Amino acid sequence: MKISKRAFLAAWENQKLVRGALKAAHVRQDYTNYEDLLQEGICIYAQMLDKQGELSQKEVDRRSFRKIIWHTIDQLRKEQRTAERQADFEQAQNLGMISNWDNYLSLEKEVMQMSELERLLFFHNLVAGESISALAQEACVTRVQLQRVKRQLLIHLRQVLEVQITDL
Repeated sequence: MKISKRAFLAAWENQKLVRGALKAAHVRQDYTNYEDLLQEGICIYAQMLDKQGELSQKEVDRRSFRKIIWHTIDQLRKEQRTAERQADFEQAQNLGMISNWDNYLSLEKEVMQMSELERLLFFHNLVAGESISALAQEACVTRVQLQRVKRQLLIHLRQVLEVQITDL
């Protein structure tokens, strides 16, 4: 959306409203992205001045204040979710490096010992996500039989992986 020069200058002159909205959203001035949030707030305020020109200045200020608060809170939540995902990813990477390699080696040994039906289940259902029904038709066995083999395979693989974890 385009912002008129008049509206932007008016918003720039009234930074006090934007700074007040940031304060109401509990954003301190020493926050690393404070200036970015301030600039976004000024742009939002200018847009509101352009869109809501028919309303009184007091009403436009009130609506702008609320909109800036909600926009700021949304931005902070996005940053928080991104930081949490990044922390979870880094933690999983750090914790799982050694155990993942051991698990991989254990699974590789187990795959070599699996029957043809178990391998079909392992690679096509568990890894690739194909349906049991499609695999049952492909292997010319009943769905129930395939589910029973899958259940036994999962129990066996869980036991193998638990042994690996307890050995660490």
